Amino acid sequence: MAVTLQTLPKQILDRILEICYNRLLPIYRPRFYKLHREFREYAHLCHSLRASALPYLYKRLIFERYNLTVEGVDKHKRSHEELEAAKKLPPQIKWMSNLRLIVEAGAFDKVTEVAISSCDRYPMPDDVLATLQKYEFEKHDWTHVTMLYINFKSDYELDDKEISADDDPGTPAKTAASGNDWVSEESFGALGSYLDITMPNVDELWMDDDRCRRIGPRCSMSNYIMDHLDRFKSLNLQFAYTPTFGVKVLPAHITRLTLSIHSAYDYVDIPRIVAPTLVSLTLMSIPLNYLWDRFCNVPGGPSKSRSSANGSYNVIEFSELEKLELTFHVPYRSVPSGKTEDDLMWDQYRKESGSDLEANYKGNPRLKTVSIKERTPKYTQLRTDGRRPRFPKLRHLQLNLYPGRVNDILKEIPVEQLYTLSISGDLVVYKSLRLKGLTNLRYSNLSCYSESRYRESAHGNRFLAHALGQSAHIRSIVVSASTEYRLKLPPADKIMCTGVRKLVLKAQITYADVPDLLRRLPMLESLELQRAMFVKPPASVRTAEGMAAHMLSTDMRPISTSLLKFFPDVLMRNATDDVVFYNILMVIARIPSLRELKMFSFYSTQFFRELLPLFKIHQVLPFIRHLTTLECTE
Repeated sequence: MAVTLQTLPKQILDRILEICYNRLLPIYRPRFYKLHREFREYAHLCHSLRASALPYLYKRLIFERYNLTVEGVDKHKRSHEELEAAKKLPPQIKWMSNLRLIVEAGAFDKVTEVAISSCDRYPMPDDVLATLQKYEFEKHDWTHVTMLYINFKSDYELDDKEISADDDPGTPAKTAASGNDWVSEESFGALGSYLDITMPNVDELWMDDDRCRRIGPRCSMSNYIMDHLDRFKSLNLQFAYTPTFGVKVLPAHITRLTLSIHSAYDYVDIPRIVAPTLVSLTLMSIPLNYLWDRFCNVPGGPSKSRSSANGSYNVIEFSELEKLELTFHVPYRSVPSGKTEDDLMWDQYRKESGSDLEANYKGNPRLKTVSIKERTPKYTQLRTDGRRPRFPKLRHLQLNLYPGRVNDILKEIPVEQLYTLSISGDLVVYKSLRLKGLTNLRYSNLSCYSESRYRESAHGNRFLAHALGQSAHIRSIVVSASTEYRLKLPPADKIMCTGVRKLVLKAQITYADVPDLLRRLPMLESLELQRAMFVKPPASVRTAEGMAAHMLSTDMRPISTSLLKFFPDVLMRNATDDVVFYNILMVIARIPSLRELKMFSFYSTQFFRELLPLFKIHQVLPFIRHLTTLECTE
């Protein structure tokens, strides 16, 4: 019996919709209302899907602002000139909300999340507050809301400085601001107080705040965060500048923390973080130094002391931490001697605004939160002579853009207990790296790039050997090598990941290496191959008859009896139709287990034209008839 939505178990449908619902958060510019409309469509497909989709219609209350002028431009067909013209037109602002649906259903007790988002210019706090009051948001019971999403940024990268009452006739006079007006902290304070009163039980905050030019150098919603800090258990904060928390140490009851600070030099100014209670920690755009000095074992208390052969040192105990993600940042500009980053920021503000204010901004009320500090130049090495971490429960580790040898930081990590591992960095990161001892590792994602061509090929081959030399216990591997030279597969005895089920390989190996690779991976079920280099076919295979004769005279014994899915990316330069066809066909014709083939290429039509005549010759393609999915996407 064919499987349909009506016959799928409810647990599977629930899991599918849960994945669809949660996929929005990692997106840089989320569209909350668009996702809500999708779930409304799901609820009308069939009775089974409606039962699973209906709770999501009431779970999240949405207030999202759109610029209909720009939204009306077809995103898939618009030209650059059309989009630029749409940006310059007076915006037609409309707030989209599902409040009416919730009110009509009386489903206030089902609402656990509220999203306030802008898909237009950076929203002014008075405008947001006026909109919530217009919807009479405060007249309903939102005591069940525990999660708040705030997405204050511009989807179209418009400079709000250029927007004024004259340019935007749709902007009320009370909220219009000229290009030089500074948005007061009181306006954000009023919005924060309103949110605090109407949703008193919020304990999770997800906030992406791309500060516009008319807001001070701190996070726009700092007042709300400070006033609510003693209730938060989970914080996901992504800012253009360091948030001002108003405390020296974050509360110990915060168990999940994500901090992304674009101005990474300010990382030293964030409060200390209590380590033992953390379950998940993500720090993005951080410098290498001061890493562990930002943590403590108890609020205001000293770190534990341990003794070693080299003496005593402080230990930071991450006793509950299961997931750790660190994205490093090396500043790309230097500060002139005698100046600070704040000096440069103030100079830029005076230049852009045409202000005659003195360069010395101390005491200026508009910048009362700015602190003067000299920037440390030590951003190129991990500081390990101070506090040291311990991670007894760590299972998931992700290190992004690591600029040095990764062994320096892995010394602090009990790698033998890791379940997932993700590393990205320069080729030198992987020098002397050993992954054979990670017997509990099941998923790995290793990515390298090169800033120099010097010894790039040797480093790239070493990286590929590390990636394919992982333990036989591993089940899924993603390997990405951004090098310009051909890479060689390691010797057969160096390919140790024999238990891998899924492999994504983005590297310039050749298609001649694919058979040897598949023979060494007897459990592999899915292979996605990108950047692979084509083998030049013999001149005789330019026709279907010539191709058939070539295959009949070639050793066509199976190279894999486990592979079910093959996804080759053949968007290669200077690749002709016959070259693409030859390389792909010589692989798939020797995989009797293959059930699904998906190609992403410009050669879709030609591939089918060449393939169909060969179906008539049974000796040529004895296995390919078992394909259930053959998809070519241009």
